[in-house]
Amino acid sequence: MDKIKFILAVIVVILAALGLFVAVGFIYSLVFYVFVFAVVGLAGYVAFKVFTKPGEKQLRAPDPQKQLDKVQRLLDEYKKK
Repeated sequence: MDKIKFILAVIVVILAALGLFVAVGFIYSLVFYVFVFAVVGLAGYVAFKVFTKPGEKQLRAPDPQKQLDKVQRLLDEYKKK
């Protein structure tokens, strides 16, 4: 009876180790695929930013000096009234 218990204990230990290896491999593959998708996404984002034309917002960026001149003109007009 002791031999059977020993053999069963060894089989349980082997199966537990195999289960642990499967779990570690699964987690490793998940981390790897997340990393690969992140690299591909980053490359796509950079390519999109590099190869697209700037939007209207970037073409017509406000000039601080022009805004200051507008404020000065408005103040002058207000003072005249």
